[in-house]
Amino acid sequence: MIDANLVQVVILWCVTGVGIICAMNARGLLRQLVSWFIVIAMIATAAFFSYMKIESVKQEIGLTSALDTRPVMSFAPANRGNDTLAASYTVAEKQIFESIIAISDSIIAFPNWKDIYSQGIEKRENFESKALFLRNKSMNSYRQIRNLTPPDDKKPSYDTLLAAAENLRLAGYEVHYQFSLEADTLGESIIKAREYASQVKSVVFSIMNKE
Repeated sequence: MIDANLVQVVILWCVTGVGIICAMNARGLLRQLVSWFIVIAMIATAAFFSYMKIESVKQEIGLTSALDTRPVMSFAPANRGNDTLAASYTVAEKQIFESIIAISDSIIAFPNWKDIYSQGIEKRENFESKALFLRNKSMNSYRQIRNLTPPDDKKPSYDTLLAAAENLRLAGYEVHYQFSLEADTLGESIIKAREYASQVKSVVFSIMNKE
C-alpha cells in the first residue's frame, strides 16, 4: 500500500505550481512543449498521491475499508428460531476468533522500533503501511463483533470478547501511532501494542477453552 503524509502532498502541489509558472514563462516552442509535458506529469503524480491520502484518511475514520471485502455478518433474532441464531453466531464467532488471533500474532511479531528506524526511509514507509493495515484490520474486527447479536447463553462470553476486541483496536492504534513518534527511540507504542495483543490472545483462548 502506498502512503503519503499530508505535508508531502502539499509540497508536491507547491512544486507543481512552480512548474506551471516556469512553463508559462518558457520561450520557444520546443521549451514550451517540454515544460508542459513535465508539468502534466507532475500534476498526474500530485493527483495520484492526493487520491491515495484521501483513501487512507477514509480508512482511518472508518468510512471505507479495503482490507476485508467479505460482507459483515449481521445476526438479528427477528424471524429466526433460537437454534438458528445460536448456530449462526457460533459460525461467525469462530471466524472472528481466527481473525483476532492472526492480527494479534502479526502485532506481536512486528519488528522492534530500533530495527525499523535504522533502515532507510523507503523501508520505514513499508513498515508504516503494514502498521496501518494492522490498525484498520483491528478496527474492522471490532466493528464486526459489535454487529453481532449473541444468544442469551452467549452474552457473558460475548461481553468478554467485545472487551478483548477493544484491546485489539488499541493495539492496532499503538503500532501505527509509533510512526508519528520518530523522536522515541525505544518504541514504547509498539511495546504497548504487543502487550495488548498478548492479552487479547489470552482472553480469546480462554473463551475457546470454555466452549
